[in-house]
Amino acid sequence: MIFDSIKNSRLYTGLGSDFKKVFEFINKTNLENKAAGRYPLEGSVYYLVQEYETKPESEGFFEAHRKFIDLQYIARGSERHNFTNISALKLKTPYDDEKDFAAYEGQGNSLVLNRGFFAIYYPDDAHMPNLKAGSAPEKMLKVVFKIPV
Repeated sequence: MIFDSIKNSRLYTGLGSDFKKVFEFINKTNLENKAAGRYPLEGSVYYLVQEYETKPESEGFFEAHRKFIDLQYIARGSERHNFTNISALKLKTPYDDEKDFAAYEGQGNSLVLNRGFFAIYYPDDAHMPNLKAGSAPEKMLKVVFKIPV
């Protein structure tokens, strides 16, 4: 798992050409003008523009993926993410190959992503995003990039 500001994206372009493409795209695109939906980027990389309100932790669950790495970028708002290694959790919903998704339950660590920050979640990084960072829900604009493993 990686957590940082987009201002430091140059430090992560060495992770591979797909990461370099994603960071170049984020740095040159006004993502606040993109409508919610799924968009292709290049090759097998695609991204999801999501607009929603953050929720309480009681409504959240851990998720993990095997085929794609999540790079979650906050374009507007602040939200809390819980995270941990999948080995520390109990499987709740078995892995669905078609959806590239499994759900887990248990406890993890927590961090807050503000506007301009991103988190990268690898296949062993279970994550519970979209949580309220404070006491009230917040309207969010997040872009989730799906990068093939």
